[in-house]
Order: sequence, then C-alpha cells, then structure tokens
Amino acid sequence: MDLSDKSGSRPRPRLDDVELDLGRYELRRGGRRVKLERKPMELLILLVRRREQLVSRQDIEAKLWHTDLFIDTERNINNIVRKIRRALGDHAAKPRYVETVVGKGYRFIGPIRAISPLYPGADLPEGAGGNTAGADDVTGRAERTSLAVLPLRLLGDLEDDKGLCLGFADASVSRLANLEGVDVLPTSTVLNVAGSATAPEIALRLGVRFVVHGAIHTSKGESRLSVALFDCRSQSTCFIRKYVLDINHPFAHIDDIAAHTARALKRPLHQRSLQSRARYSRDPLAYAEFMEGYRRSSSGDPRLLEEATQHLVNAVARDPAFALAHATLSFVCAARHFEFDPIRNWLEKAEFHCQRALELDAGLPEGHVAKAFLLWGPSKNFQHIEAITELKRALALQKNLPHAYNRLGTILAHIGLLDQARAMYEMGGPFDPRKTISHSIAQVYLWSGEYELARKQLQRWRAENPASKYAIHFGLELAILTGEWKEARGLLDEAAKLMQDEPLIISLQGVMHASMGKSEQALGCMNQACTNPKSFGHAHHTYYQIACILSLLDRPEVAFEWLERSVDTGFACWPFFLKDPCLKNLRRHPQFELLVSSLQAKYPDHLGLL
Repeated sequence: MDLSDKSGSRPRPRLDDVELDLGRYELRRGGRRVKLERKPMELLILLVRRREQLVSRQDIEAKLWHTDLFIDTERNINNIVRKIRRALGDHAAKPRYVETVVGKGYRFIGPIRAISPLYPGADLPEGAGGNTAGADDVTGRAERTSLAVLPLRLLGDLEDDKGLCLGFADASVSRLANLEGVDVLPTSTVLNVAGSATAPEIALRLGVRFVVHGAIHTSKGESRLSVALFDCRSQSTCFIRKYVLDINHPFAHIDDIAAHTARALKRPLHQRSLQSRARYSRDPLAYAEFMEGYRRSSSGDPRLLEEATQHLVNAVARDPAFALAHATLSFVCAARHFEFDPIRNWLEKAEFHCQRALELDAGLPEGHVAKAFLLWGPSKNFQHIEAITELKRALALQKNLPHAYNRLGTILAHIGLLDQARAMYEMGGPFDPRKTISHSIAQVYLWSGEYELARKQLQRWRAENPASKYAIHFGLELAILTGEWKEARGLLDEAAKLMQDEPLIISLQGVMHASMGKSEQALGCMNQACTNPKSFGHAHHTYYQIACILSLLDRPEVAFEWLERSVDTGFACWPFFLKDPCLKNLRRHPQFELLVSSLQAKYPDHLGLL
C-alpha cells in the first residue's frame, strides 16, 4: 500500500505512528497510550477490521447498541466518530484515518498496526471480520445453528400488552420454524423468560447461539417497535430494525423481521402456506385470553389446566374463528380427560374444538397435533397409523413441535419400531423447553432390553418429578424385569399412595408375585385388576401384564388371548414380546410366531420415517 501523501501538503503518518493493541484493548500513538472510551474503541476496532471498506451507519448501530434499542443513534454515532478522530489527531475536512461517506457511513483509510491478542505483533489482515453476524462461520461449521425468539419488552406508557409481547414471539417462531439447518425453539421455551434478563444471558440460559429480541416503546400515544438479532458467539448484533407500530395490527412486521433474520443466517425463508390463516386474533382481548391460557396449557398441574381452560374458553367465545385457540383448548381438554378427570364431557369438548380448529385452518400444525392425540387414545382404540399420519403432517408444516416428536416416539414404541421411536425422541430434544430428550424415552430403553439406560433415565425423571405416575410405573416394571424385589416393593408402596386401586399397578404386582412363584397372590391381583375399571393409564398395558401373569403360571392358551387383546387395544411392541422373560412359556404357543409376523408386516420399518 502506498503510504505517501500525493497532494504534497504534508506527510502521511507512518505505519509505526498508530497501534491498536487488541490484547491490551488500547490505542497508542508514537508509543504513548491514548485514552479512548469503550464505544469509540469498539467502533475503531470495527472500522479497522473492515479497512478500506464502507461501514454503514446501520452496521455501526447494530454493533454498538444491540440491547439499547431506542437510543438516539444518529447523534451518538457522530459523537463517537468525533472522539475517534480526536484520539487519532484526524480531521473530518481532510481525513487521514476516518473518511465520511456522506449519507452512508464511514471508511478507515489510514495506516495502523493492529496487534492481535493471540499473535503479538501481527497485523490484522485488511478486510478481515467484515460480517458482524458471523453467518459465514455458521454455515461453515458442522454444529447446528439454534435460535430463540423472546417476548417483547414494554417501555414507556403501555402497561398492559394484552398478549402482544408473547404473541410476537409465537408469530415469529411460526414464521421462522422451518429455516433449513436452524433449530428454532418453540414458544413454550420462553414462557418464563425474565424481562430484565439481557439477550446474552438468555442465549446462554437457553443454550442457543442466536436470539431475536425487541421492545415496544409507547409515548404520547405513539408506539414504536424495535427488533434485533443477537449472535451469542461473536457477542454482536446482526441487525436492528425499527418500525412505527399500529397496536390494532401489531404483527404487520413479522414477515419483514423474518426475512432479515433468514438473510442474516444465510437461509432461505419459505413462503407461508396459502391454507394457513393468521395465528392471532384481531380481537386484542381474545388474544390476551388465549395467551393466558397458553401459558398454563402444558403445566401438567390440574389447577393450572383448569385456569387454562377458562381463559381459552373466553378466547373462543370472543373470537369463534380463532383456530389456534380452538386447537389449544382441544389439547387441554384431552389432557384433563386422560390424566385427571375421565368424564366423557372433556373428551367431547376436545373433539369439538379440534374439529373446529381444522375447519377454520386446515394448515394449522397444532390442529393436527391435537387430532393425533385424540386418534391415539382409548376412545378411538389407538389408531396408530392415522395418528402417525397427522403428526407427520404437523411436523411438515412446522418442524419445531416437541409434543409431536414425543407422541410419535411413544406411538412408534408401542408398535415395535423402537429404533425409529428413539430417533423421534432425539429429534424432539432440541425443541424441548429443557433442551433435553423426553423422559418417556425410558420406555424405548426398557422394551429394548437396555436396562441400564432405562434406569438412568428413570432416575432423572424421578429426581425432576418424584410423584410422576408414569415414572413409577416404568420403574416398577424395570425392577420386576431385573428381579430387584426390594426396589419393586418400595415402588408399590409409593404407587399405593398415589394411585389407589389402579389396575395397571395391581396387575404389575401380580406379575411380581407370579415371578416369585406365588400363584395364589398373583391370581388375586389379576382378578382385582379385571374387576376395577378405573385406570390412569392405557388399559392395554393391564391386559399385557395379565398375559404375563398367566404365562408365568404356565397357562399359555388363555395368556395368548390376553396378549391378543393387548395388541388389539394398542400395545403391539413385538420386539419386547420376544425378549420379555415373563412370556417365555407363551413363546412356545403355536400362534405366537404368527402374531409377531403379522405385526412386523403391519408396521414396517419405514412407517416412522419423516
């Protein structure tokens, strides 16, 4: 590079005159340190990294104010550039270091020695680090890119967001969900994000690289929306976008924000499905009620599910065409029916609202998930293939639905496709609110004969939720299969307190007695289980355990009839049938091989592939 001043007015500065020491984070002129505040130093580093290139004011804004979304950047940038020029002894009229490109930004044109923190004395290459988003780095690495969209923050006069802040996150997640090679966390992962936490803190907490965050500032009746994309790895902001916000049409800018996000990540943004309606209601009160219901919909707590139901009922009453509210209400009613209150009224409500959701929006992913939950249940006699079809359709529409992956894993495990079931649970892990694989994968380990993996998973499950009925059930089954009778008795005592007279547990107790040669007690448990219709779980497991009791007591003919009943009502895990020591006597039955062959043909390996 020619360092001479061809105008002849005065000599250009020499290379050794100015040093930017990145390791010490200081600027030196002629070997003496020049004081420079943090933001001027950050901007100087950015300009030097992109030497001889235009750095736009938008790039500077994104670099310096990735969290202060409503600062007066125009005036602040001018002040910061003045401080840099003063430190360098530069002048705007005759720039030797920082050149102004009117209406665009700035360009660093002078010689400078940039000392790397890793390689002391090395010059920073010209043009290095031009992409503050680090998107090239994203596409060049094998690791998957992850992104979360946070609820908006409220600033200024607006006190009640009427569901807008969380609704923004949900609408954005829905729009970005199918970005190729990007794990976009579902809205459920950000329900409890603290409004005071910064984007870097939340990125670290959620385990993601990128965070879309923003705020609404309302003053004197005018609302402004500011949204940014933050890169946790480079600790820089990829872009900031600002809009005038119409509170009556709050999601009008979602497509533009999604387009900028996709562009920053260098991913194509797929067009919206023509079938899919807007996910939000134009009635702000209906949307506010929906969001209150949605926050409580996945709690698993009967009190919170009751509150969720009321909020969602209010939402669809105010806006009967609100498809997403209908789908969520269907899911909540189904959960209340299957888990806590098995009266038919809840089931009928779940079916009505599911049907209504899909009538309003055939392309609504949550509508298809709700339908699958109903198809794979006692009232529909566990329609495996139909439920799998609905879940695949939901994931084709939106790939970040943890409920869909977990339900697929459970269904596939029940029909013997254990490897595919494991894959579905693992695929759903990145989208789980805890960023972990569902504890329900324990059933895959158990039925595959991987007892140590099952034990570890169940220990984690119990540590997280000691009163989980399902964890106790699978733990008891594992203890019986491995002959750990002391452990089994302890779990039976726990189950008796939580699930009194539960046929699923009573029949397992019968399996334990039969395994220990106590035939009279085993038959007593079997008869008790048969005469009690109450059950928190699916009756097909009770039928299977009765088959195990009778097989252990060497009554293969009647045991086989119970096994067939188990298969006909939803439990057809033939690989487990081949391994379970309780069915040893039954495997000699001439019809056993025919049953297994028919199940292999009915549920081929490719059935679980997405």
